[in-house]
Amino acid sequence: MSIILECIRCVGRGERGRKPLSFDQAFTVMDQYLDGQIDDDQMAMLMMLIRVNNETAAEIAGFTKAFHQRLPTIEVDIDWPCYAGKKSKQDLNDNQQSLPWNLVAASILADEGYKVLIHGHLDAGSDRVHSQHYLQQLDIETANDIEHATSLLQSSNIAYLPLSHFAPIAEKMLDWKKRYGLRTPINTVVRGLNPGSAKYGVRGSFHPGFQELHAEIETNIGHSNCSIASFKGVSGESEYNPKVSQTIWTSDSKGLHSHYWKEMYNEQIVTPKRCPLGTIEADKVQMANHVVASIAVLLFTKLKDKQLADQEAYRLWAQFCTKH
Repeated sequence: MSIILECIRCVGRGERGRKPLSFDQAFTVMDQYLDGQIDDDQMAMLMMLIRVNNETAAEIAGFTKAFHQRLPTIEVDIDWPCYAGKKSKQDLNDNQQSLPWNLVAASILADEGYKVLIHGHLDAGSDRVHSQHYLQQLDIETANDIEHATSLLQSSNIAYLPLSHFAPIAEKMLDWKKRYGLRTPINTVVRGLNPGSAKYGVRGSFHPGFQELHAEIETNIGHSNCSIASFKGVSGESEYNPKVSQTIWTSDSKGLHSHYWKEMYNEQIVTPKRCPLGTIEADKVQMANHVVASIAVLLFTKLKDKQLADQEAYRLWAQFCTKH
């Protein structure tokens, strides 16, 4: 029996007979699909069945590994996936702005010497505020491919790499949502692709349970050199919300860990005279807190100490404010 039929039968049997794919099954079926040995309709059916059953860490890790082994390893420190976007101002319950302040956090880390690779996908027709809309304000260039990203990282320490420029098949699979009306497990896969094989990374998600799932994926996939922090992000984006208390999940070579972080909003935080993204005066305190918190959660993956991460994040923010 072919691997695709084996996998469809595995997850598609009746309630008592079905079971999730193993890591090896998920890897093999995705590996063959990426090699053109499996048709789109068969793979789409498998994705939908897995979505209905709720994807497991082993399944997502297997799929991700198949993509990842096709990507070259480049010199990257920080992996920053930006796929969700943020709710537009019209969708918010207040008059506050909705800007990708996580981009400011990423650019501050790049100025400090970290090589930051941002990757993402903008769904055509989406009314969400996406990072792609604000790259120019922060002088972040878009890479044409992995090789171009390497060049940009060497010259400016930061680059944006669209999904279509390094994993176009994943972009096609994301668009299956428009055809079938459901998101597929690929929405989870793309956040963990880590196209630069970075040492540190963040994973923002929205739905309950996915914070642990994203971290657990790393323990299955074999990125022993990548330490990540997974959390409920603003609108599901990789931007930390300091107004809420939540459990952060981290994953590294030593395994999976949970950390409870209390609300860390600081009304007295210093703000810059101007924000490169055009944040209005009324929202500068909120912006400052989101940037500092996003930097802190990333630094936590390296320092393993929240107090030290917070201190360093505030230092970098104060340094940024003196220049703006």
